Amino acid sequence: MNIPNIKPDLPTLEQVSKEFGEILSNGKITNFGKYVTMFEELAGSYLGTHTATISSGTMGLLFALQSVGVKPGQKVIIPSFTFMATAQAVLYAGGIPLFAEIDDDFNLCTEDLKQLLATHDNIGCVIPVHMYGLPCKTEMIESIVKTEAQKRGIEIPVIYDAAHAFGSLKNNQKVGRDGTAEVFSLSVTKILVSVEGGLVSSQDKVLIDRIKKMRGYGIESNYNTCWPGLNGKMSEFHAIVGIESLKNLEANLAQRQRQAAYYSDLIKKQTSFGLQPIPGNVRHTFKDFTIVLPDSLIEKRDLIMNELKERGVETRAYFYPPVHEQTYFKKYADRTMPRTELLARKVITLPFFTSITKEQVDYIVEALIATERKVS
Repeated sequence: MNIPNIKPDLPTLEQVSKEFGEILSNGKITNFGKYVTMFEELAGSYLGTHTATISSGTMGLLFALQSVGVKPGQKVIIPSFTFMATAQAVLYAGGIPLFAEIDDDFNLCTEDLKQLLATHDNIGCVIPVHMYGLPCKTEMIESIVKTEAQKRGIEIPVIYDAAHAFGSLKNNQKVGRDGTAEVFSLSVTKILVSVEGGLVSSQDKVLIDRIKKMRGYGIESNYNTCWPGLNGKMSEFHAIVGIESLKNLEANLAQRQRQAAYYSDLIKKQTSFGLQPIPGNVRHTFKDFTIVLPDSLIEKRDLIMNELKERGVETRAYFYPPVHEQTYFKKYADRTMPRTELLARKVITLPFFTSITKEQVDYIVEALIATERKVS
């Protein structure tokens, strides 16, 4: 078999042809038209929040940071175990990334967060990440941040990078309602897909209305710029794809839960590889299905990935190197981060997508077993 790492959930041409034909004929393909508005309303209804569509999740993070008033030179706490877009958004907003360690669940370490808040001045924001779609410890994070902010007599916003997590649940509550804002990516590797795009979600309507201005160059009205801004618009084409994707979201998530449970059970029973620990009170999107090498095989990760490639199994090392070790971001790292550095060298992301079959999963696990025997 040849099994890709991801396979996006896209609508058929038949499902979108009428709407595509409509906007191609009337020319209303952008500038916050009928379908962008509809998509925002549907997504907001699903999440129970106010939402703004954006051209990408990265742009959503940038606008969210600017909308909460992060000032040039202020520090923004982020986990280093994340996609580099989290840190890039901080820099483009004028902030300085302050890297935090991770907990056993691969999400932001609350003890390290507490330490960073206690020892650093000029903190402008905290950005936890729901890694692979597993919700992080939102209540604990916000309690820690609130306590430190009150000591200083300031506000420290919490913006969640929820790129992987549209459809995640914690205690039966949808991710998207916590912190000052949560920012989703809707690119083709995600569960809710608009091909390219993002979504900012918040309980604060004023903040969302501000971001809607910022995505249009900061224009309030009549070409009068009142906010920082760029072209961060979502087109009608992308919104149409997003609407179709949202229709199938719950069915797709249910299918992914079944497949991930089957996959996990085989790996636990038949290999020595570990998995991301998942508490019982959450729904994980499994944006990525990632295994963890035992310590004895860390030095053989490249060999394992190459062997799997030879067997037709496409893999990724999400996320290596961690951001604080990447060439562009090294200058912002002020310490080593043992847990992050170790995990980043132990992860392999296996193929996983909504339409993956049991036969494909069986083949991948058999390839893992054979590879483990070969390299051990």
